[in-house]
Amino acid sequence: MLDIDHYQWAVIRLAVLRSPEQPGRLLFATVSLLSPNRPAPVQMIGAQTCKVGKSGNVLMFRRTVLSAEAAIEWYRSLGSGKDKVPLPSRTEDIEPHDHSPMVTSQFIDDPVWPHLGLPMGEGLLSHPTAYSHPAPFIGSVPSRVHRRFGNAEGFQALLTDDNAVGFIARRLHINLKHYPEYLGSVALIAPNPLIKQIDNFMIPGTADKGESILYRFIPRAGKTLKGLQITTFDEQARLLTSFQMQDIPADGILEIEKGSCLGRYGFVVTHPKLGPLVQRPPASFLRTMNFSVNAVGATPKVRVPISSSPNAKSMEYAAAAQSDVASRSVFGDEPGPNVNERIGAAAARRDKVEKAQHYGQRWFANNSRVEAMRFVQEQIGRARSKIIIADPYLADLQLGQFLYAANASGVQIIVLTSTQAFKADNKSKNNGLAKVTSFNEQREELTKNVKINVEPYVLSPKTLHDRFLVIDDAVWFLGNSLNALGDKASMIVKLPDPVEVVERLEAMVKEATPFASYLKKRRRETARPAK
Repeated sequence: MLDIDHYQWAVIRLAVLRSPEQPGRLLFATVSLLSPNRPAPVQMIGAQTCKVGKSGNVLMFRRTVLSAEAAIEWYRSLGSGKDKVPLPSRTEDIEPHDHSPMVTSQFIDDPVWPHLGLPMGEGLLSHPTAYSHPAPFIGSVPSRVHRRFGNAEGFQALLTDDNAVGFIARRLHINLKHYPEYLGSVALIAPNPLIKQIDNFMIPGTADKGESILYRFIPRAGKTLKGLQITTFDEQARLLTSFQMQDIPADGILEIEKGSCLGRYGFVVTHPKLGPLVQRPPASFLRTMNFSVNAVGATPKVRVPISSSPNAKSMEYAAAAQSDVASRSVFGDEPGPNVNERIGAAAARRDKVEKAQHYGQRWFANNSRVEAMRFVQEQIGRARSKIIIADPYLADLQLGQFLYAANASGVQIIVLTSTQAFKADNKSKNNGLAKVTSFNEQREELTKNVKINVEPYVLSPKTLHDRFLVIDDAVWFLGNSLNALGDKASMIVKLPDPVEVVERLEAMVKEATPFASYLKKRRRETARPAK
C-alpha cells in the first residue's frame, strides 16, 4: 500500500510526442517520490526537445518538482480526457508550457491501486537482469512501483529512430525499444519510507557455536522498526531448506544461527500496512578473496589493414598490455570441498544443454548431407505463413531439394540469393545464363506441380555472407549454404532474437533485384554482339 504521509516531495519526468499544431501525446512518464527528509531538488529550466527523423514530430522532455500530494493527484487523474502537463508546486519553477493540454489514453493499473510492487527477476529467488527488469527506470535506489499502462499505438515509427530512443533513455532511464510495453504509459516510484539501510553478514563459527547470520536494520530519521517482519529463505544445493518469518527487534539487531553458511540466503521485509518493502534474492557469502598486484607496462598500438586488398584501409587497436605479478595474497578460508559448487556446475551444464535444445542447436557431422537435408525439409514443411531463404549461393538445384516440402496454402516464400549463385563456370560460353534459365525453369515447375509461388530476389555478391532460414516467426542460422550443408561438419541454430534478422532481411528484399528483372538483364547481355 502507499502511505503518502511518508513523503514530502516528488519529481515528475515527462516525455511527450508533439505533432505540428497538435497537443503533446504522452510517450512515457515517471513520478518519483523522494525519500523522507530528502530536500526538494533544484528546478529544471525549460524543456528539452529532440526531432524525430523527418516526420516533423518533436519529442519534448520536462522534469517538474511537485509536492508528493500534488504529484499523486496528477498521477491518478491521468486518463480523464482533460489531462495536462503537470504544474510545478513552486511558483518560481513554472514555465510557459506547464499545465498545457496533453493527450493520453485509458489506463490499466498494475497492480490494483493503491498496492505497490517490488521489482524482481523471473521468480522470488532470482535477480532482475538488464532485459528482464520489470522497472528499469527506478535507478539505483531500491523502490516499490505502481504502473499504469496506456495505448502504445502510433509510437512504432519513433522506435526506429535511434537518436530519439537514446534521447528518452538518457532522461527517463529506459530504452523503449527494449521495453515497448511502457509506450503511452506512466509509472510511480516509491522508495522504502521506513528503512534507511540493511546490513547482513556471516559470523564465523567457534569451537562451541556454529556459523550464524547477523541482520542489522537502520531506520530512517524519525521512523521506527515497529511492526516490521523479515521472511528469510535459504537455498542449499538447489533445495529450499528454510522459509521462516520473524519480527524485527526494536534495536534492529537479529542473529539467526545456521550451523554452516555454505548455502545461499535471501530475505523479504514486510510491513503490516505498507506490504513488501525490501526483497533480496538468495546470495552466498564471500569466504575467500584472491588479491594480486600487477605492474603493467605501456600499451602499444598496432595498425593493420582491414582486408587483404592491396588498397585496403587500415585501422589501429591497442595490443594487450604485458604485466608482471608483483604480489599475490589469499584472504579468508582456503577453498575446500563444496557440494553447492559441484551441484551448481552440473546444473549449469544441464541448463546449457536445455537452452541448446530450445534454440534448436544442431551439429551435422562430416558426410551427413542427407540428415541435414531432411532436417531443413522438416522445418520448411512446418511453415504456416512465411518462408525466407537467404543464401547467396542458392541456385536451381536447391529449389527442388527443399521447397517441395513447403505448404502451398497461404505461405509466402521469398528466396534471397545473389549473383554468386549464377556465376559462370570456366568452361561456360554463355556467361552463366544457363544457370539463370535453369533456376527460372525450376521455379516454374514448383508453381506448376504443387502450386508453390516462389518470389526470388538477387543481391550483389557483397551484400550478404551468412545464411538464414526464416520459418514463420523463427530464424535459423545456417553454418553453411544449403548446397553443401552436411557435406562437411557444420552447425545450425535457431536465433534467440529473430525480429532484428527478419527486419534486416526484409530490408534487403526491398533493395534487391527481382529475379524476373535480373533474368531479362542477363538475356540482354548474352544477346548483345561481342565487340
